[in-house]
Amino acid sequence: MLVSVIIPAYNSSKTIEKTLQSVFEQDYKSIEIIVVNDGSTDNTEQVLSQYFDKIKYIHQANAGVSVARNTGYSVAEGEYIQYLDSDDLLAKGKISIQIEALKNNNAEVAYGDWIKFTESEHVFKELEIVSREIQGRAEIELITDFWVPLAALLYKRTITEKIGSWNLKLPIIQDARYALDAALNKAVFLYTPSVVAYYRAHDSGSLSTKNKLGFMLDCFENAKQIDTIWRKDYNADVEKKNAIIQVLRFCVTEFSTHDKIKHKEAIDYILDIEPNYVPENSRGMRAMSKLIGYRNAERIASIKRKLS
Repeated sequence: MLVSVIIPAYNSSKTIEKTLQSVFEQDYKSIEIIVVNDGSTDNTEQVLSQYFDKIKYIHQANAGVSVARNTGYSVAEGEYIQYLDSDDLLAKGKISIQIEALKNNNAEVAYGDWIKFTESEHVFKELEIVSREIQGRAEIELITDFWVPLAALLYKRTITEKIGSWNLKLPIIQDARYALDAALNKAVFLYTPSVVAYYRAHDSGSLSTKNKLGFMLDCFENAKQIDTIWRKDYNADVEKKNAIIQVLRFCVTEFSTHDKIKHKEAIDYILDIEPNYVPENSRGMRAMSKLIGYRNAERIASIKRKLS
């Protein structure tokens, strides 16, 4: 069974060779590697040219990483799909471990542990091993606080066909949304308890830390999109409603010091879902909301955040 490894590359000349090498070294050999050069302005193409006999190479005008992944997927022929960023690495044996697990357990998405690392002046340094397993409903955990890098995941094509294209409206959290879309399409997620990937930590931080407001705007947009899908279920499925409100509460807190307009919009959205909303996880906010209403309680809380 063929595995399609899809690698979007933008100005990746310094990291792409090690990424490719981690794929070449897999003990599972039925692999096609698709590299989509997303309009790089450095010498990424020159670096990749020495591997043209081993990869499918596509060059496109710069359109963003999600468009590049969609481009790669459009030519992929594999029964399994491995998305891989051009600065991350697959652990040895990763693909064979996860394919075997998916086959034996009738699951559609495999995920495993991963190592966060840095590399400076060719010195490779492991920072931490991250081991997390989904404990409850996948769609609830994936929209609230569960995340693994793309390198640690493996998708069956049967579920990627249901997902369709990558969500272009979420430029920062698109990988998290893709996994969530799998869960929304009833994918069975399977944990493979071993290190399967290496995730590069950059000195400048991840996109979510470098662009905090952009990250929050994505979270807010994502919550609104999922709310339109789930709202009809809220009466019978309180867990879905609580998950959306949890994300919106996170947005309200962060927007209070970053974006006044979005702060108000997020409060309005919560109250549209639950007109008499009272936070349960904060004693002070719960008491104030009961006394003066959630909107007024949040106004006072936001002033305190700004002062601190």
